[in-house]
Amino acid sequence: MSSSSTTHVNTKKIALAALFTAASLVLSFIQIPIFPAAPWLMYDPSGIVCLIASLAFGPKLGAAVAIISWLPRVFLDPFGAPMGMASTCALVIPAALIYAKTRTRAGSIAGMIVGAVVSIVVACALNLVVTPLYTAVSVADVVAMILPILLPFNTLKMVINVVAGQILLAPCMNVLSAQGEGAVHGHSA
Repeated sequence: MSSSSTTHVNTKKIALAALFTAASLVLSFIQIPIFPAAPWLMYDPSGIVCLIASLAFGPKLGAAVAIISWLPRVFLDPFGAPMGMASTCALVIPAALIYAKTRTRAGSIAGMIVGAVVSIVVACALNLVVTPLYTAVSVADVVAMILPILLPFNTLKMVINVVAGQILLAPCMNVLSAQGEGAVHGHSA
């Protein structure tokens, strides 16, 4: 591969990463209450974009999209934003690593499910540490919320991300492949 074509691919990859990051950032501000038992817990669809980016370009770029898109939120929510970064990275990194080994529908499903489970565990564990730091809620109170509130909310959040990720993965990969993106590999249904 010539130097100019390598530069073209890298420039295109950077531009696509910026596009995914911008989309994730915008979507992170859409806050949807999805769990009536805990209306203060909000879902945002930014994780779907990070998931597609990680499967299309690998775990490093997926994690970068997740982290960079959450950075502006650190000023608005200095406790929630790092938790969002960590739980999103916990979703996208395992998903991308598993999908990289088997670029099939089964590989994407397995990767997303493993990533979702890791993300749920990370979100619940971080709540044990972070929530008592910035609220009057004790660790014991957070432990009491895991089964009735945190686990179902984060599970519902991951179900939405995985289902949407599965619906959007093939069309997104087709668009990226049609654009001639060298970093994107095929996806078999």
